[in-house]
Amino acid sequence: MYLNNLYKSLVTFFAVSMLSACAPDPQDDIPLFKSYIKENIDKSSDDPYISSSVKPEDEMYEFLRLMQQGRGALEPLEPLILNGNTEAMVWKARTNSNDINVRGETIALLGKAMNAGDPLAALALSSGGEECWWFGKGSLTSLAANDLGEEIPSNIETCSEESWNKAQQGIKKLADTGDLSAQYYLLERERIDNPEETRESRDFYIKEIIRLAEGHYYKPMMDYVESIFHRDRRQDRLIGNTPELEKLGVELMTIAANHNYIPAINFLIEYQWETIDANDPLFNKGIMLGSQNTVTWLLNIFAKQFEKEFSAEEIYFYSSIFEFITGSDDMFSRKYEEGSLSERERQKIDTEVAKVTEQITPMVYIDRFTDRTNWVER
Repeated sequence: MYLNNLYKSLVTFFAVSMLSACAPDPQDDIPLFKSYIKENIDKSSDDPYISSSVKPEDEMYEFLRLMQQGRGALEPLEPLILNGNTEAMVWKARTNSNDINVRGETIALLGKAMNAGDPLAALALSSGGEECWWFGKGSLTSLAANDLGEEIPSNIETCSEESWNKAQQGIKKLADTGDLSAQYYLLERERIDNPEETRESRDFYIKEIIRLAEGHYYKPMMDYVESIFHRDRRQDRLIGNTPELEKLGVELMTIAANHNYIPAINFLIEYQWETIDANDPLFNKGIMLGSQNTVTWLLNIFAKQFEKEFSAEEIYFYSSIFEFITGSDDMFSRKYEEGSLSERERQKIDTEVAKVTEQITPMVYIDRFTDRTNWVER
């Protein structure tokens, strides 16, 4: 038995080794980006919404802005739902998916949106949707909802294979209309369904990332850069898997940051947090785009507990901006020393804060394909 197990282990080891040896080398990705980087590295945009999934005039903007800033509120969705907006229905239902007290209403709302042709509603009711964890008949939340007497619509099946197929067909139609987020979903789905990557399939994947970035949809590029970097816990910093890939990642994130993509801005801040200056334009850019994470980085770097580089006035100023963006006084409680400024000094700073916050134009990078763990910027 021992020899048999040893044989199986050796076979597995050599099989994995062969697959690893045959897997495409990320180093060979670099030439594919050369032209894109050359054409875009020196470009920037003054449009704060150029890489935003929604703009202020869009119906979903207010809800998604609040969700991303950690102030999720369902109120902006209600009038949209009354007008038949299925995307609003899906967001409300997905937001409430773990609330057993409204389980019946939630599933009914998804059923209504799915019957109206919304593929994301079908995905939420499918066997492959994130919500299947809660909606499954044997799940703890479903059993608890039954115990509470929640009436679950009997004509709407959850965790359904049929709904999965319906969702995939609907997302393909969405992609055909030019929806870049739907196109990326399908690209990722293809990679999941065909995990044995070849150089040819990887080249196609890289070219698609570039094509989507040319449409200012930077999430695929963000995901790619995160795949060629790692967080070194000993050095407490982001490091590329090789020096060449590190240079590539920084260049790609610089292009995205120059086109006002918040995650790229904060990636670059984190990458150089040990050497970055408080006056670096990245901080102002992130703040003007409504990024609470940018403010968090600024205060964490320059207002450490035992080696503060910021004055009490600066800490109060940025804590106030954080509160404006998020509605939370968390930075005041963590960073500001109560009593360090007089009432008159605070009032003077409040006037300056008001001038800055009037100019903030929040961009929204989350969309209906964003995993729920990333709905709130962190």
